[in-house]
Amino acid sequence: MSLVLQGVASGVVTGCVYALVALSLVIVYKATDVVNFAGGELVMIGAYLGLLLLLWFQLPYIAMFALVPVAVFAVGALFDRITLRKVGGRALAKHVDLVSFVVATIGLSYLLKGAVRVVPFTEEVRRLPPLFSGPPVFIGDVVLQRQDLAIIAVTTMIMLALWLFFERTLLGKALRATSQNARAAALVGVPVSAMRMAVWGLASAIAGIAGVLLAPKLLMTPDMGAVVMLAFAAAIIGGFSSLPGCVVGGIALGVIQNLVGIFISPQAIAVTPFFVIMLVLLFRPEGLFGESLALKKV
Repeated sequence: MSLVLQGVASGVVTGCVYALVALSLVIVYKATDVVNFAGGELVMIGAYLGLLLLLWFQLPYIAMFALVPVAVFAVGALFDRITLRKVGGRALAKHVDLVSFVVATIGLSYLLKGAVRVVPFTEEVRRLPPLFSGPPVFIGDVVLQRQDLAIIAVTTMIMLALWLFFERTLLGKALRATSQNARAAALVGVPVSAMRMAVWGLASAIAGIAGVLLAPKLLMTPDMGAVVMLAFAAAIIGGFSSLPGCVVGGIALGVIQNLVGIFISPQAIAVTPFFVIMLVLLFRPEGLFGESLALKKV
């Protein structure tokens, strides 16, 4: 039982990071109907920017959490402003070719990965130091590192801040209106183009924070963006149109992976997300908290 509790606790920690990346994907999808295949590379950029601030400027983690989101926000906002507006043409057209948007995000992923590889020494496997050092914390029979508690705390604060932003602020309500019906939002005076640029920036900033949190636990390479597949699995489990759903999906996926490693085999962990995706798509395609499916011309 203690082994199971330890696996569940570690899964919650890992699942929190999955949930953050999934949040960045779902925010973009809800506002623009575009699946962001560059989400993993934005996580990778956040991790390497954190490493740059640590090695070159000797800045603490508090400064990282302030500067990395701003830098990655600019990457996402500029991508929407420079690329997506050109690719999409009229933002409020009835039928928009979403394939071109998807191809653009794939192009961004390769661009970011190539840009990192140009920098010397980035091919070396690295890892950020823990957020907090010190002895582990014992909660009954469960042992957690201070790093793990920091990840849970930071993730909880970000999720609470997002909820307050979307529910209590005028800008958040404008973003929700844009995601629900862009044409109607434009008719009542909401600047849809600016809102979509803000959505891309916000989602990218969340991915950057996830990169800083993930870098001490995952080996850093230009290919670490593959973690986006786990975020896709989390979003599909919870529902690709539900922000609370992707949080629950991320935590559930982290716990399921750990329990599979305990009861079946550590080698089975790698295929667990894809098996879970198939089960969810088979029995509940809209996810646990997703809206009912509707046909859409793309």
